[in-house]
Order: sequence, then C-alpha cells, then structure tokens
Amino acid sequence: MQGSLLMGSWSDTFVASVVRGLTAGADPVDIEPMSAYMRHRFSFLGVRAPGQKVAVRAALAEAGRPIDEDEVRAAIDALWTFPGREHCYAGCHLAGHFAPKASPDFVDDVARWVTSDPWWDTCDPLARVCIGTVVRHHRALRPTMDRWLCGDDPWLVRSAIIHMGGWKDDIDRDWVFSACLSRGGDSDFSIRKAIGWILRDLAWVDPEAVGTFVEGAGAPVLSNLAKREALKNVGRRQDHTADRPVRRV
Repeated sequence: MQGSLLMGSWSDTFVASVVRGLTAGADPVDIEPMSAYMRHRFSFLGVRAPGQKVAVRAALAEAGRPIDEDEVRAAIDALWTFPGREHCYAGCHLAGHFAPKASPDFVDDVARWVTSDPWWDTCDPLARVCIGTVVRHHRALRPTMDRWLCGDDPWLVRSAIIHMGGWKDDIDRDWVFSACLSRGGDSDFSIRKAIGWILRDLAWVDPEAVGTFVEGAGAPVLSNLAKREALKNVGRRQDHTADRPVRRV
C-alpha cells in the first residue's frame, strides 16, 4: 500500500514523524521551482533542504538512534512510496546516517533505492555518503563496485564511479583512473558527469595526479565534459598551495 505506515515500531515512529515534519514544513510557493529544477520529473511538497533536515532530525529525536538494520530498511522502503520527492530525500539522509553501522548486505538495499525512480538527486547522496561509507568499512565490497561499474544500469555505474568522493586522500587513485578509462567513452551524460566529478574530488587532494591523468592517459578517452569538470579544481588547488606561506624552521 502506497504510503503505508504499518511497519515495525522504530520504522513506524520514524516514518510517521518524517511525514508530519515534511507536511508541516511544506511551502506551496516552493513547489514549482523545486519541480522545475528536477525538470518536472517528480512531485514535490515544497520543503527545501533545510526543512528536510529539520524533519529528519526531529524524527531521529522522536524514534531514537537507529540500531536494527531491518527497521532502517523498512523505513526507507516506506519513504520511497510516498508522493513528494522530499520523502526520498529523507530516506537518503537516514541511509547516510546509518551507513557507519550497516552490514555489507545493506549495499544491495541501497542499489534498489538508487534504481527506483532514479535521478541524480537521490543517486548521488546515496552513492557518496551511504555506499562510500559502507564500502570503506567493508573492503570486501570492492568487487561489488567493480561489477556495478561494468554493468548496464547507468545509475549503478554512476554510483560506483563516485562512491569514493568523500574519501579525500584515501581515494584509490589507481581504481578511479581505471574506472574513468573503462567508462570514459560512454555516451550517457550522467556517467560522463560522474567521471568529471570523481576526478574533481580527487583534485582537491592530488591536483597534480589528476592533471597528469587528464592530459595523459585520459586525453583520448574522456569526454570534453568530463575533462572540464575534472580540471575545475586543479588550478584552484595548485594556486592555493602556491600561495601558502613557507613555514620556516
């Protein structure tokens, strides 16, 4: 049943609180611009990001810290059935919040949410925050990322490419460069954009490596879009480093 609240105790409390919070925070004035930003692909209540976070924080305060993975899964599954894209965003917040405690199996659930009514607005936070955290805690999942990368679903491909985006200096350079080369000729816009974004993330910590890759091995393979995105932080980061005062010992 769409929008059903008939679940276990924790998930029931959490979802009911999120629904109340989003309903209370909705502003009809924001519906059209939010829908237009998503190219009218989804319906919206009119709750912008700050209001969404308020609703999720209030729900966590009311329901308590999520401990049981089955309850978290049930809550997110339920949120995905409600009209109003903000419910999915609340599910993304919960997935990211729970990720440090999640089992490796949780990634299979996240794959289902990534590919259900897929678009970048849910794919990216699930990939960067949730999937990235779970994979970082369970390195045995690396073959799963390899499988997604080589698969046919563009949103799972995108998720695999960007899942290390929040790892900073722990980003696996070899894996990222290999992934970018393997999908660099893809015609899908979202995949090309993802390649540029993971390289841009890496450029914050290793601009020289990214610049060398884009101008070297990646030059004949990467799209112009990916190259532009990748190099946005290269000069900026290098300039910042050059302007840093020399420490005298």
